[in-house]
Amino acid sequence: MILIAAIFCPKTPRLSFPEENNKSLKKISKLEDPAQHSRLGLSPRRADLDMNQHVNNVAYIGWVLESIPQEVLYTHELETITLDYRRKCQHDDVVDSLTSPEVDEDTAVTKVIGTNGHAAAATEAKDDSLKFLHFLRVSGQGLEINRGHTEWRKKPEKR
Repeated sequence: MILIAAIFCPKTPRLSFPEENNKSLKKISKLEDPAQHSRLGLSPRRADLDMNQHVNNVAYIGWVLESIPQEVLYTHELETITLDYRRKCQHDDVVDSLTSPEVDEDTAVTKVIGTNGHAAAATEAKDDSLKFLHFLRVSGQGLEINRGHTEWRKKPEKR
């Protein structure tokens, strides 16, 4: 997994990203409705909450990954994840996780991955990587919690 280095500037309360990581600052496209994959009705656990009863940022990552098709997890590993937080999630919120393949100019083909009668579409770049767009929302209300982008690389073959 690639980690993005961030530098905190104490004089002005903001984060500064090194130039080589500017790709992470690119605006994340909005997921088109309806999403191809979803996991509905996710709830925060007690361990996900901070002392203000807000959901910890790590829980959002887990929720985003909940709607990745299982077939992708068998064949690929997470390379990068970028999340754009839009709203705090409270202890009593119920969350929907939505995922669709990302379609962009680097995309060669939308590939169907599947085994045992299950199929999942994924956007495959020229180097066998997969890209997805993600959207977390409050169930019922549709309020946006965050949107995200993940890139997955093919797992190395076992010897």
